[in-house]
Amino acid sequence: MFPSHRNFKIVLLGLSLAHLLGFMIGQITNSLGIRGYLYSDGSPVGADFINLWSSARMVLAGRWGEIYVPDAFMAYQLDFIGSPIGHRVWAYPPTTLLFSWPFGLLGFYPALLAWSVLGLAVLWYGARRFGFDGLEIAIILTSPATVLCVYGGQSGSLFTGLMLIALAAGRVSGGGAGLAASLLTMKPQSGFLLPLLWLFQKRWRAIAVAAVGGLSLALASLMIFGSAAWLDYAGKTLPELSLLEKTGHGLFTLMIPSTFMAVRILTGDGDLAVIIHGIAAVLVGIVLIVRLRAVLDPMRRAAMVLIATVLMTPYMHNYDLALLLCAALLIARRPGNSKFGPLGLNGLVVMAWGLPQLVIGLNAVGLPISPLLILPLLFLA
Repeated sequence: MFPSHRNFKIVLLGLSLAHLLGFMIGQITNSLGIRGYLYSDGSPVGADFINLWSSARMVLAGRWGEIYVPDAFMAYQLDFIGSPIGHRVWAYPPTTLLFSWPFGLLGFYPALLAWSVLGLAVLWYGARRFGFDGLEIAIILTSPATVLCVYGGQSGSLFTGLMLIALAAGRVSGGGAGLAASLLTMKPQSGFLLPLLWLFQKRWRAIAVAAVGGLSLALASLMIFGSAAWLDYAGKTLPELSLLEKTGHGLFTLMIPSTFMAVRILTGDGDLAVIIHGIAAVLVGIVLIVRLRAVLDPMRRAAMVLIATVLMTPYMHNYDLALLLCAALLIARRPGNSKFGPLGLNGLVVMAWGLPQLVIGLNAVGLPISPLLILPLLFLA
């Protein structure tokens, strides 16, 4: 660890707090104009949380058969909001309905508060169990990714926390890690590399618990909500999402730091973007497998898995990038990285911290180089 490492973390925490303050100031005008469920600009308060709350209310009303029919889902929202709020789907599998419905018992704003607190609590617990120190946890909890996740009503903090619990080798039992992984099946793009890591670590109990837990969730959702929910999810919602990602336009294209979105922005060809991203993901996967065989340190392995997850997932959004920040904080701890110079290494950590905002500007000006900025971190790990 560099002698100045603690000072650097204090500076990074200061940057986080300054960003948080600036973000809050920037939202004052919009927030003062809230009417019902909408900001003054017509966007929903809590952004995508409106989708979770809608799915919860529909479950309680016995209308789960409409959740994965995009037109019916948007019609339900239009009915209680009173004005259109853009293209909306519930993008998560039917297993999530087992956990989302309690939020429908609350009014919209109490439910949004409960959801935000839950995400932050799981992120804090996961970071603590993983072994981050107090300063690092404070940085993670106040980072741009976490702020965007809370503002956007997103699940990034919740699933980053679960990922950290699953990665906490030696601090969480195989059963606890496996349970966290089974919950990650509700957002598989966050935890899909865990089985690979656990094969190298020979954590058979964690693999077994994750498999049984994930299958149990799927069976429970099938028994309660029926096969129609799964068929509509696979046959209607997922194709709708795929089409949106490949051909749609809007703010979401600026929020994705993947090779897929970089190629789509540069060429306008979604099909080509899928192919190029697939090739890049395979190459990253090969590097990961080779290095997981050679590296035994659990912290370095965890950092590699977190970075590879970000690089290999085509639809990773900026509010999910606390995963990348956690990896960068681990890399900054390593004395062996001093050969790169503290200034260069700390600069990469700051990049990982600020990428949730930086990617928006880079993509907006037609310079989608985020994957190239992330790649050095994989080799540093």
